Amino acid sequence: MVESNIGFIETYRDPANVRAEWEGLVAMVNKERTQAFQKLVDAAPSMIPKLPWSRDFEKDKFQAPDFTSLEVLTFNGSGIPAGINIPNYNDIRQEVGFKNVSLGNVLSAKAPNEPIPFIHPRDLDTYQANRDQAFEVQVGIHELLGHGTGKLLQETQPGTFNFDQSNPPVSPVTNKPVTTYYKPGQTWSSVFGGISASYEECRAECVAMALSCDFDILKIFGFGDGSVDVDGKAGAILYTGYLSMARAGVAAVEFWDPKSRKWGQAHMQARFSILKTFLDAGEGFTVLDYSKEDLSDLTVKLDREKILTVGRKAVEGYLQKLHVFKCTADYEAGKKLYDEMTDVDEWWATKLRPEVIRRKTPRKVFVQANTFERDGEVELKVYEPTCQGMIQSWAEREV
Repeated sequence: MVESNIGFIETYRDPANVRAEWEGLVAMVNKERTQAFQKLVDAAPSMIPKLPWSRDFEKDKFQAPDFTSLEVLTFNGSGIPAGINIPNYNDIRQEVGFKNVSLGNVLSAKAPNEPIPFIHPRDLDTYQANRDQAFEVQVGIHELLGHGTGKLLQETQPGTFNFDQSNPPVSPVTNKPVTTYYKPGQTWSSVFGGISASYEECRAECVAMALSCDFDILKIFGFGDGSVDVDGKAGAILYTGYLSMARAGVAAVEFWDPKSRKWGQAHMQARFSILKTFLDAGEGFTVLDYSKEDLSDLTVKLDREKILTVGRKAVEGYLQKLHVFKCTADYEAGKKLYDEMTDVDEWWATKLRPEVIRRKTPRKVFVQANTFERDGEVELKVYEPTCQGMIQSWAEREV
C-alpha cells in the first residue's frame, strides 16, 4: 500500500505561524508496525483518563484516528519529521478526527559511528541499544495522545457554547471556574499566535513523557508484560526516552539566537523547556554534571529510579498548565508560563551554548532511493550513504 502527503502543510517556519510550507512524501505502509500502533489507538480511551485533567478539558468523544507506520521512499521539504499528525486544524481534529503516521525508516536513520554528545560513558551502551525503540514509543504517544487530545472550550456561535457556560469547568491549575474561552471566529493559532506551534509541540512531548511511564503502554509496543520494572527492558526504554529528551534539551540551545534572543525551531524550544522542568524537579532527578570550567566534559545525569516519582510528577505539573491554558484560550497565562520555561539566561547563553556549538554534530543528510520502470517492471535503486550518493540520487531523478 502506497501513501502520499503533498501540499502546503506545516507553518513552523513562518514567524506568524500562518503561512504553510510545501512538502511532499511518498511512502509504503509497514503492516507489522502499523498493527502495534493500532493497538495504541484501541487503548487510547483507557489511557487518556490517566492524563492530569478532568473530562471537562477533553473531547466529548475520542475520534479514533488512522495510525500508520510508513517506510519513506522520498520526502521533499526543508526537513524530514519522524512523525506527522494531520490536519493542522484543531476544529477538524475535535469534531471530525485526524490521522497519524510514524516514519519508521526516518526514526532509525543514523550515520555509522555517529557521535552522541552529552551522554555519560556509563549510559552509552543502554542509550545506543534502546534509543530507536524509545523514540518510536515517544513519537507514537506524541502524535496520537499528544496532538490528539484536548477540547477547546468555545463559543461556537453567538450565545452557543460547547460547555456549560452557566456552570463552567473548574481549572485544576487555579481550582476556580474558568473565565476564558474561544470566541466565535477564534482559533487556537489566532489566539496564541507565534508561540502556538512550539507550545503545542511542547504539550505533545509532555504527554509522551508522562504516558511513557505507564508500563501498559510500553507493553503495547512489545516491551515488558505491563508490570512496573524499571530495571528490565521496558525500564530501559523509559530511561532512554527521558535521557534522550534531556540530551535534546541541552543540544537545543544551538537553535536559540543570542542576537535576537529568539528561538528558531519549535521542537527544540519545547525540548529545552522540558529539560528545565527536569532540572527544576529537584531531589537530584536531573543534573548537568561537569568538572571543567569550559564545560567540555558536561554530561546529563538522570536518576533512573526517580522517573516514576519525581520526574513524572514534574512533567505532569507542567503539562497540566500547558493543557488547561490552551483549552481555555488563556493566552496571557500560557505565554507567561512558556516565556519563563524557554528563557535562556546568561549561563545558558554565554557558557553552555558555545560548548553545544563546539560539540554539535553535522545535520543529517538523507540519501533517498529512486524508482525506475524497465520493461514493465519497477526497479528500486538505493544509493550509497555518501555525498556522491546524494548527488547521484538527485541527478538520476532528472527533475
